[in-house]
Amino acid sequence: MQQPRSRHLRSIPVVNDDSDAMPDMPFEEGAHDAVDPDLRHRMISEAAYHLYAQRRYEDGFDLDDWLQAEAQIDHIITNPARSAATEEA
Repeated sequence: MQQPRSRHLRSIPVVNDDSDAMPDMPFEEGAHDAVDPDLRHRMISEAAYHLYAQRRYEDGFDLDDWLQAEAQIDHIITNPARSAATEEA
């Protein structure tokens, strides 16, 4: 037995002609610079291995290491000036 389909009103897109308005810029300058996905993966992999080594090669935390390394690398990629200042200190 088929259930009756509900009828939804289709929305009509509203086109704003705000050609003079500045677009939203949610990221800092340089955030649109592309990082090669293979390089990012390698950086995360090496950072995760470093965390594994710091824990004296204790197994069972591979996902935690990966997620922490991914967050660290993404922070470095999106905030290179702040990361460089932290490394120098």
